Amino acid sequence: MRNFKGYIIVLASIIMLILGGCKLQVESLADKSIEGANVEGKLKVHYIDVGQADAILIEQEGKYMLIDAGNNDDKEILLSYLKSNGVKRLEYVIGTHPHEDHIGSLDAVIEKFEIGKVLMPKVTHTTKTFKDVVSETKKKGLKFTTPKIGDTFELGEGKFTVLAPNSSEYKDLNEYSIVIRFEYGNRSFMFTGDAEAHSEKEIINNGLELRSDVLKAGHHGSRSSSSNEFLKKVKPKYAIISCGKDNDYGHPHKEIIERYNKLGIKMLRTDKLGTIVCLSDGESIEFVSKDGIINEVDNKSNQEDNNDEEEDEQLNSISIENIDKVKELVFIKNNGNTKVNLKGYKLLSVKGNQQFIFPEVTIEPGEAITVSSGDGKGDIQWGKKNMWSNSSEDPGKLYNSEGKLISEFK
Repeated sequence: MRNFKGYIIVLASIIMLILGGCKLQVESLADKSIEGANVEGKLKVHYIDVGQADAILIEQEGKYMLIDAGNNDDKEILLSYLKSNGVKRLEYVIGTHPHEDHIGSLDAVIEKFEIGKVLMPKVTHTTKTFKDVVSETKKKGLKFTTPKIGDTFELGEGKFTVLAPNSSEYKDLNEYSIVIRFEYGNRSFMFTGDAEAHSEKEIINNGLELRSDVLKAGHHGSRSSSSNEFLKKVKPKYAIISCGKDNDYGHPHKEIIERYNKLGIKMLRTDKLGTIVCLSDGESIEFVSKDGIINEVDNKSNQEDNNDEEEDEQLNSISIENIDKVKELVFIKNNGNTKVNLKGYKLLSVKGNQQFIFPEVTIEPGEAITVSSGDGKGDIQWGKKNMWSNSSEDPGKLYNSEGKLISEFK
């Protein structure tokens, strides 16, 4: 009898070890996508690999939100992923639009987790998938929240702003897609559902801030979305394309890949990398997958890059157009698209090493101003003394406020 009890104890121990091993394996698989990355205290955006569908989990300070929920067949994958990442409550669930590849498993998510708000566009669909989502939402005592343009919602220390849909009626369900821009510190992310070019144009026209470091490519990288005009306004550094391997639609389409490449936007694809997790502390940003870190840590935000572009534009836009050495007039023009404050800029008459430091003066795009000396009469007076040599070479040089040479006239 004692031996029998001993066998039972040994058998129970073996079972416990097996179960424990299985649990460890599941946990390690869940953690593998962020292996080698310091994620404590950071924002995590999970672009979950659900094949030819969308599902995105956003996590900040222990708060979670889900944007779309894959197909009906993705139920077990999605629920397992959420649970393995510690999700018990979702503050927000967004079904961007009623297509099955975006709300397929949404009813299961609503059933299994505590839910704060369910955001859906104001449009219905006749499919069983849509009816299941409606039914499960009612069972939980919840109602659909129809967000309005400019509405903002907080998630931990992050917040998101609603950018679309901008109209009440569309011919295509894709255009009803809820589009949001999520901000955390100095980093920003845009999530577009299946919004197409028509909706993108409306988003541009609504006047809200669009620049985002990371763009979830519209409609799985279809040629119907990611218009050139839209990409130039958003100015993403990275684009996440959620699509299935060898899918029947040919996503992402060749012309979209070429468009991203031409604009220097780095593409990360779930059909090639699997689930992609973006990590940010509000300043730096990095991407990881099951294979480890995808990119080196990026410490420069989209906004900083845009500032650099504006500075470069200013360097190339202000120039000395002409120097009339007889009339002692220097003609300076802004050939760029933005106004420039010339305060601290320096004009140099090379031969006599004579310098003029500009006061507070703004020059508009396309505008030209004159700097006069001697008896010359211009917009800005340098001095009563003649500054330019008429009998020998005397180039003029213009430096910006940081001392960089930006123009020279001989």
